[in-house]
Amino acid sequence: MNNQNAAIPSSADSSGNVSPSSLASPWRVGLLGLGQAGLFYLECLSLSPDIRLIGAFDSDPQRRALATGSGSPLCDQRDALLSPTLADVVFLIDDFSEERARTVLQGGQHLVFDRPWSVSSDVLRSLGQLALNSKRTATIVSPGRSSANFISAMTALQTGRLGSLHSVRLSICEKRVPGETSANGVLREFGYRWIDQLIALVASTPERVYAQLSNHGVPKQESGFFALIDFSNGCRAHVEIDTRSRLGFRTGWMIEGSQGSFRNDRLYTETDDGEIVDEPLSHSSHSNETFISELTKLWRGATTTLPNLADAAIVVQVIEALERSATSGEVVRV
Repeated sequence: MNNQNAAIPSSADSSGNVSPSSLASPWRVGLLGLGQAGLFYLECLSLSPDIRLIGAFDSDPQRRALATGSGSPLCDQRDALLSPTLADVVFLIDDFSEERARTVLQGGQHLVFDRPWSVSSDVLRSLGQLALNSKRTATIVSPGRSSANFISAMTALQTGRLGSLHSVRLSICEKRVPGETSANGVLREFGYRWIDQLIALVASTPERVYAQLSNHGVPKQESGFFALIDFSNGCRAHVEIDTRSRLGFRTGWMIEGSQGSFRNDRLYTETDDGEIVDEPLSHSSHSNETFISELTKLWRGATTTLPNLADAAIVVQVIEALERSATSGEVVRV
């Protein structure tokens, strides 16, 4: 790391840990991993007045070269950013491991990472407990929760006009980027964001699941999945993802309730004489700036809607059950 970053002062206790309550804004943030997602968040962080990006690292020199023109400081060694005397917060983007996450939290730094599906639900719960014990925060990058369709669906539910939920559906037929792989499996890498949104929408406990994987005739190359998820409130969810389709089609969330239905920013209700009435829904918009703002609130100790590791553990637990179902061909309890 260059000398300018090494000279950054800090507020620390006798053990060397940074005390968030004593920190003056901006928050000092280090970022590990400069893949596509890392470069994106590098830009987002650099634009926030509440954050001072003190360094970014990637073990791949080609990736580091891509970030050279960003104007953000780069580090030669990963460990430099894992020091609480230099960084208050560490983003583990494309560079996550359980050991590294533990080092961050045990060192007194806040943690943000983007690949919860790469570890088990047990590991996520363990890391979440460590964050609580360390009095630090650990949260997940969840761009799906900022999508217009999710916010609109949540707005429809919050009106109270849908009644008790009967079903929630989502179908996506798109072609993935050529050469894009899913090293952790299609259920995890392509399913996590949608199952995360689904659980937030239904707001009930997943109980039973059934899943099938598809490969478009190419053995050992998963290209999509079909999943059924039953919740304790009686709602059944259908989620279907096809990553090799030429159709380029998304239904968005489709919700059926006892009193109303939702699809594509519209609320559907029925009059006493059977006429179906649809009306537009207005909703607030979220952005990457909103996400960063919520993060800084979280680090200050304020309440936010950002998902924590306990939330992520529930999503991964459902995915683990779906994986067992896809293997056995049977319904599996979560």
